[in-house]
Amino acid sequence: MKRDRHILQKYLDNELSEKELARFEQELNASPELLVDLDLYKEVDEAIADTEVLDFRAQLTDLREETRRSETGKRVFRFTRPWHYAASAALALLVAIGLATVLGRPLSNNDLFAKYMKPYELVLTNRSVDNDYVKLLMGRAQEHFLKGEFEAAIDNFDEVLVLNSNKMEADFYMGVSNMEIDQHKEASKSFIRVIKQDDNLYIQKAEWFLAGCLLAMDETDQARRKLASIASSSNHYYMDDAAKILKRMKR
Repeated sequence: MKRDRHILQKYLDNELSEKELARFEQELNASPELLVDLDLYKEVDEAIADTEVLDFRAQLTDLREETRRSETGKRVFRFTRPWHYAASAALALLVAIGLATVLGRPLSNNDLFAKYMKPYELVLTNRSVDNDYVKLLMGRAQEHFLKGEFEAAIDNFDEVLVLNSNKMEADFYMGVSNMEIDQHKEASKSFIRVIKQDDNLYIQKAEWFLAGCLLAMDETDQARRKLASIASSSNHYYMDDAAKILKRMKR
């Protein structure tokens, strides 16, 4: 099927005839790429509904031209929680990524990072083996993280690691906090330590976010190798997403 953006939109708007719907769903089941495109259109529609930008689709052509003219400037996207951004910034990001997807073009490393490296929900557990001071520091770190005070959270996680260098929970979330403030090199160090420790609950997540850091730093070859390793691991939680990124990376 030649993917027609009008067909995708008609499907989401429930405007296809029974015959068109049957044909579309058949091809949807047979085409992972079509599923990716459909997911994109769903995101765009949700963004439009949330922000009531009723003329969004009419602006796509103009925005595409603006995107082309701005390609000489490097775009940098912060890894952050959705409510830290204005709705207009979210729409701009969807347009930048969406145009490349709909038109079949590869995405830049920054765009891939922004599209696939979703915020990770912080869930800390206080174990009985932790002393009271470590529990206190972890609690403070959690409060800072949830408030978006990532530098303060990093300080607390670092204090925990001084007391217990094997507390991978603190190292992992320190890496996530560094990603939130675009300190991808420092974040990578945390994720590598978590992976090397090789006996904790955060290894797969650390591998995934390490790949994201490599993308953000334009370490394309290393990122590709890490993503290929994840995509080839049949029991890896991020196997499918890694495969999607590999298909969208520039050669």
